[in-house]
Amino acid sequence: MMMDQSIGKNYSKVVNVLIFIFPIVIISLQVMGDVVLFILAIMGIYVVISQKLLPFNVKEIKVFSYLTFGYFTAVCLSVLFSGQAADLAHFIPRDLHFLFAPFIALTLFKAKININYLLLGCKVALLILGIIIYNQYLSGIERPSGIMNPSVFGNLAVSMFFIIFVFFQNESFKNKIFTFVSLLSGLFIILLSGTRGAWISFLLLSGIYLYFYYRQKTKLRKRTKFIIFVIIASLVTIGGLSSSFQDRSQLAFTEIVNWKSGDNSQTSIGLRMEMYTLAFENIDDVPFFGHGYRTSNVIVFEDAQSQGGHQSYTFNHLHNAYLTNYFNGGIVLLGALLLILFIPLIKFIKANSQNRENPVFIGGILLTLGYASFGLVNILLGDTYMNGFYVFFLAIFMVLYAQSEKVR
Repeated sequence: MMMDQSIGKNYSKVVNVLIFIFPIVIISLQVMGDVVLFILAIMGIYVVISQKLLPFNVKEIKVFSYLTFGYFTAVCLSVLFSGQAADLAHFIPRDLHFLFAPFIALTLFKAKININYLLLGCKVALLILGIIIYNQYLSGIERPSGIMNPSVFGNLAVSMFFIIFVFFQNESFKNKIFTFVSLLSGLFIILLSGTRGAWISFLLLSGIYLYFYYRQKTKLRKRTKFIIFVIIASLVTIGGLSSSFQDRSQLAFTEIVNWKSGDNSQTSIGLRMEMYTLAFENIDDVPFFGHGYRTSNVIVFEDAQSQGGHQSYTFNHLHNAYLTNYFNGGIVLLGALLLILFIPLIKFIKANSQNRENPVFIGGILLTLGYASFGLVNILLGDTYMNGFYVFFLAIFMVLYAQSEKVR
């Protein structure tokens, strides 16, 4: 799709530069990811004013615009029904990404997106992060994760890994070499982050990718077969040699066995299992609009007598995005979360069934399914990094999806 000439011939160049920069700064420099998104949003607002065009009226980005604005509205309702709206209102800016998301999508829609800028930015980001994480590891940090929480970092690294990987087979041999090095760096930082949930998501997405790749029924070149084999062999080798992977995997197994045997020790998995158990026991008492923003643990553990219950009471989420959203905002907030994850997923799956050669569709599938899997064992939307990453990449994949549909 060609951009509107009235915007300016340098418009797409600026957008593509921002597309290149975002993956690098979102998980390596504080605030800078939000700055890039803010610039994109301002550009979208300029389009609205100059062309009198609302994103909600543009067919290609209408669904994305309503989904993101709807999620932001649901968050505001959960704050309103918390009974402490004045005290909790300062948390709403964390979700402003979804308010501005329609304008970001409009900016991207009006540009001629060059996907190579995005991929190059992701590759450079993984290489830079590899250096940062290695230096932190040498400094004695047990779970190096750059500027953010290890769980969030591990999840975003997994998403970025697969965004690069789905386009791998379509690249030239020279580009494959650079991609291969960046993917190895990605494997390194995912393992070193020590995020077990991210490891599980990585294995899940690997299986899903192989399924869709097999469905393409394309004949691989010998070079491509060799590089894929080396990547898989490297994954197995790095995982087998990584003391962090071995130790935390063994620890997880031990904690699960201990919890099932009735051990009340306050372990990471033990606390999670107690949260899930009590949450499900109280799930029938959740009102339509929920108990209010950041109240999930207070409601679930208000009568808890155990030490684990007292500790869980101090958390602000249940280590499960779906349970947390349901207790906080009822069926409204949970529904908004499910819609923003699974409506795009359904669209990408449908598009892939009609054109199995386009990596954009597989990239969209892995992005949404990856986020859906992250939410099973941790917080999902609500963290500024997770919000910004999802809004940006979902907007790009939805715009590229719309452009692909228009070309056919």
